[in-house]
Parts: sequence; C-alpha cells; structure tokens
Amino acid sequence: MTANFSGRKGVNAIFVGALDSNEKRFIVEATANVAYAAPGYLLFPREKTLLAQRFDPKRFTLSAEPTAILTDIQYQPQVLRAVFAVSDDGLLIAQTGSGVVFSQLLWFDRKGNAGGSIGKPDVYGNLSMAPNGRSVAVDKADMASLNTDVWTYELQREGAKRLTFDPAFDVAAIWSPDASRLVFSSNRSLHVDLYMKNSDGALEEKAIAQDDFNKVANDWSRDGKYILYTRDYTGNSNLWFVTFPELKASPFLKAVSLVRNGQFSPDGKWVAYASNETGKWEIYVTSFPEPRGKWQVSTGGGEQPRWRGDGKELFYLSSDRKMMAAPVTTGANFDAGTPGALFQTTPRQPISTNDQFVYDVSMDGQRFLVNTEVKQTETAPMSIVLNWPAKLNK
Repeated sequence: MTANFSGRKGVNAIFVGALDSNEKRFIVEATANVAYAAPGYLLFPREKTLLAQRFDPKRFTLSAEPTAILTDIQYQPQVLRAVFAVSDDGLLIAQTGSGVVFSQLLWFDRKGNAGGSIGKPDVYGNLSMAPNGRSVAVDKADMASLNTDVWTYELQREGAKRLTFDPAFDVAAIWSPDASRLVFSSNRSLHVDLYMKNSDGALEEKAIAQDDFNKVANDWSRDGKYILYTRDYTGNSNLWFVTFPELKASPFLKAVSLVRNGQFSPDGKWVAYASNETGKWEIYVTSFPEPRGKWQVSTGGGEQPRWRGDGKELFYLSSDRKMMAAPVTTGANFDAGTPGALFQTTPRQPISTNDQFVYDVSMDGQRFLVNTEVKQTETAPMSIVLNWPAKLNK
C-alpha cells in the first residue's frame, strides 16, 4: 500500500493504491504532500496547518475528524509541498514559518552597476522580456491564496497586469516575436502542459501541447515558426519544438542527461542550451532544426544562456552565479571565443524544475534585468514533537 499526493491547487487530494497496480482510491482533499505513520495515521496539510487523521490501511478508510498537530507550517506554493516528516514511533519534525524569500527585478549594466527596479519586492519566479523591450513577464506567487500566476510589468512606465487566473500554477512564460502572445506552462490538467494566451488578456488560454509528460516553455524563434520546450521523460529531459501555427510537436534534441534553458539564436539556425551530461551544468550550442554537431561554450560550469540581439554574444550564469559573456560567430558555422565574467549576481535561488531563468538581457546586450534576492527571511528552528499521536486522544 502506498499513499500519495496528487493534483493541483484547488483540487489537490490524497489517493491510496497498491504498488503493483495502477488503481487508486480517493481518500481526502489536502493542500500538499502526505505521510503515513504506523499503525494507522495519515498526516497532511491544509493551507498552513498540519493535520493528522486515523486511517485503516486494510479498508482504506478514514475515521474520526482530522486533528491539528502544528500550525504555520512552512509551505512552498511553487511546488505544492509542506516541510515535515514523521516516523512510526511517534516522532514528528517540521519547519514552521513562511520560508519565503522575496526578490525584486533589478537592472544592472555590464559592470554590475544597479540602474533601477521594476515593481516592488515580492515572490517572483521566471522572467522574460518582450522582444520589443516594453514589457517583462514573470511568475508571481500570492502567499494569501497560495497561487502562482503569470504577470506582465511595463518596463518604460509603472504598470502591472495579471495574465492568468486559473487555480493551477502558471509559470515560465515566453513571448511571441511580435509580443502579441505568451506561451506558459501550467498543471491545470494531469500533467504540466503548454498554454497560449494573448498578451493583452483578451482571449482565453489555448492548450498547444498536451501529452503524458511535463513540459516547460523555453523560447520562441524570431521568425515565429517554432516554440522550443523541455519535455521530461523518466528522469531525463529532452528538447522538443512546436511548429506554429500548425501546433505540431516534434522532438529536437534527445539526451541521456538533463537538458534545459533552450534558446534560439536570432537567425534561428542555432540553439544554445544547458546540459549536465558531464556531471555539472555547461552551456552547449547545436544547429537547428537538425542537431548536427555540438560546441561547448562554458568552461567552468554554466546555465541559462541568452543571446545578444545581433547573435554576436552569448550570455550565461556561471556555477558561482557570475554573469558571463562569450563572443560568438554564427552563420554557416558556429564558433565561440573565451567567456569573460561581467559581474556577480545574487539571484533568487531556484525552488523547482520549473525555475528556468532568473535574468534576461536587452537586445543590445548592455542591460540585464535580474530577479535579485533582496530579503532573506529569518530561519525558524525546526519543530520536534514527541509522541504526537497523544494529541489525537485529547
């Protein structure tokens, strides 16, 4: 028997089933992950309260009412997980407090000099600047509703607009070349799929890639014909693309390792991406639409590549979060020069695999918008409860 948490915000639930069967039975609604403790208890959170309820592992039924064991338990809305663990001998350990790190979208020049901010400090995720340089799309988590949505912010004047409203998490938006549409990832179905919506919010979302695998949007080619995305498969991830407007999905780069952060070159003939095939993340480039040849750009670790608007420079973050720049030559062939460090960044740390990009760069390569950590919350001590089942008997 195994108990597991499944679903999404608003319809999350606990199911139970046998390890040798695909059948499962609904048990109870919950906000996040579940734990089973012998001889028969289920522990699960609702909002920020950790509950325990008696459970019959033979009949798969609950009895009595759920009892609050801890309140203000730490909860991460980006991954729908509460921080707790329980043993069969009555020991419970959990992290209390918000656990939220605030960040802000800050501008930097090539020397690392700060040059203004976008919006106020909040719980931001991925960011992507519109090709016309007028707006930026970001994930923003609302700690009151525990929901994550895509927002757009004006870059040349104050103004923000919430783009998605589904109770699922909506993340990792990318822009169409003319900035009229956005494609983002959402778990509003059984898997994380890709959805498209007009950037002015005028029309409802449209699913553009749905199958039995999780997907994260990476980039949209400048000619508008291809949408590149990461597709997870049994612990590995491959790069796929969707043709537009046909919306036909095709594999691009298969790997035995993890690949992510795929980015089209401005001329559409090359794709830069990050891979951990050597045991650490490095930046590589291959041709598109057929991946012929492979060139390594980074030399000491790298993630999150971004092209300069004219294709003559490739930026990325080093393993110690320095902003790096490598001169490149594209055309009939690809060639990369020696990367150099521009400045040190302090971005918000990733929480889940849906965290793809913590920065973007202006078309001329002179300004960088970085999702910068600005407030580290005080770490609350771990709470340890001995003989927690005694609370159920009160």
